Amino acid sequence: MDSEEVALRRALLELSSRAASLRFKLVMLLEEARIETIRLSGFLSSCETLNGKEHPLRKEVEELIAKYVITSEKVKS
Repeated sequence: MDSEEVALRRALLELSSRAASLRFKLVMLLEEARIETIRLSGFLSSCETLNGKEHPLRKEVEELIAKYVITSEKVKS
């Protein structure tokens, strides 16, 4: 192997490592979004229980649940 090929392999290895690190960070951020969506849903349900009526933000929270909770469950299966 010549030095140029070694340098290219080393660069490829470094880029692959960075890509894996970024994928991991993305997965962690998606998991955090999922957890916070579930937490928000719980708070909203508590407010609705105390007030006896649907909260105006219910539709937005349901959209977040569809995006971050239900979708991520399908991906895991």
